[in-house]
Amino acid sequence: MEEKIREQVEKLAVDGNLSCDKAHALASQLGVSPLQIGRVVNDATNLRFYRCQLGLFGYGPKPEGKHKIVLPAARVPKEIEEAIAARARHGLISCRAIWRVAEEFEYPRLAMANIVEALNLRVVGCQLGCF
Repeated sequence: MEEKIREQVEKLAVDGNLSCDKAHALASQLGVSPLQIGRVVNDATNLRFYRCQLGLFGYGPKPEGKHKIVLPAARVPKEIEEAIAARARHGLISCRAIWRVAEEFEYPRLAMANIVEALNLRVVGCQLGCF
């Protein structure tokens, strides 16, 4: 399976980068976990992940501070704040938990990341193993 994943990620890559979105779509298509995709990309290729669906990395040069596009949300709906708070522990919340809240409230993932930023939480546990 590793070889098949490697071949597919290399086909999907653009300029040596594989987007988070494409990696997750490939995981679903192949019936494997996103973490399996991440391990192959990190261990068996020279590719890099970019365009995190939560806006945390891959959007520009890191030295210039342009790698993240997350901004604190101006308004945080109370029900979403409560759902996030229920899943956060010690100021941390997992990537997957944010995705679940986004699905539950039919809210865009990037907008959810802005809410997480406004709540001063740190995202941990990237589903692709990036952080």
